[in-house]
Amino acid sequence: MSAPSPIAPPRPRLFCPLPGAIHPDHRQVENGTRRWARGAGLDGLPGHEALLGHRMGELAARVLPGAGREAVQLLGDLLLWLFHVDDDCEDGPLSARPAGLADRLNRLLYAAEHPGAELPPDPVADAVRDLRRRTDASFGPQAGAAWLDGLRVYFLSLLWEAGQRTAPEYPGIESYALMRLRSGAVDVFLPFLEHAHGIFLTPAERHDPRLAALREMAAFLIGWANDLLSYRKESSRPGRRLDVVTLLRRDGAGLSEAVSAAVGQYDRVMCRFLELGARAAATAPALGRYGAALHRFVRGFGEWELTSPRYGYRLGPHLLARAFADRPAPEAARPLGIPSLQWWWDAP
Repeated sequence: MSAPSPIAPPRPRLFCPLPGAIHPDHRQVENGTRRWARGAGLDGLPGHEALLGHRMGELAARVLPGAGREAVQLLGDLLLWLFHVDDDCEDGPLSARPAGLADRLNRLLYAAEHPGAELPPDPVADAVRDLRRRTDASFGPQAGAAWLDGLRVYFLSLLWEAGQRTAPEYPGIESYALMRLRSGAVDVFLPFLEHAHGIFLTPAERHDPRLAALREMAAFLIGWANDLLSYRKESSRPGRRLDVVTLLRRDGAGLSEAVSAAVGQYDRVMCRFLELGARAAATAPALGRYGAALHRFVRGFGEWELTSPRYGYRLGPHLLARAFADRPAPEAARPLGIPSLQWWWDAP
């Protein structure tokens, strides 16, 4: 079956009854990210000016609205760097060459692992050295190590995507959903949520299956929302094949049916995310604080996608307040229906 024709759907309305907020210093954070990018030499990279216009500092301010300014600034700089890497891996010369991309990502990973190592001049590698040093200095080496583990997971997803661009068959929804948990780089951000909010987990809390489920559901929600909200703008890009709407259409669904099905999947996970988070908070206050940080994370990404020029919506405050659905899709009380992720509903 050939790829579906790129027809732009109306903007989907997702059920996201989570409080939205933005850090009061968001403009200063945005300006700081621009200064950092110039100092790091990223301003000479392809697509840099467009990325600046997408307001990564504002995204950080929406994700960490109540954190200290230094933490928000560090996250804004990291976001700009990550989007540079992501866009280059998706559109650059190595986008469909997994072997070459593996070498490139391995060098970036090595720079992050060993900031003092002597490597050839490279502004992207030099920038990640700076980010690693600042993360260690701000939150401690344990946070830096956790951030590095998240980067490894994210890079694995980029290699999977590169292989899929030239694969003879499209991935199934289950395979795609599992990798989408990684490809949004959520694992890179999680240490920031914890340390920027002063959340200290005991070993038992850190390994609580409810917390693991909440983390994964947050990653799913961010990934599915991005697929839905970016589809209108990006469906016409040549070779686009890795988003939930395209994959559902490959299975025979029409555009409206595919969008509706993906929105329903999002709403099912959102309802379980809220339910499990409330139950965890009632028994473990630290898990409640972590869950609240995840709430701001999910809502912040959604609000940024609707206000940033990146996806073409640019909603102002009045329209943004009405951009999310008041109630979930009718089938939202049911589990997702993806066997590998059923354990989210089985968690106590």
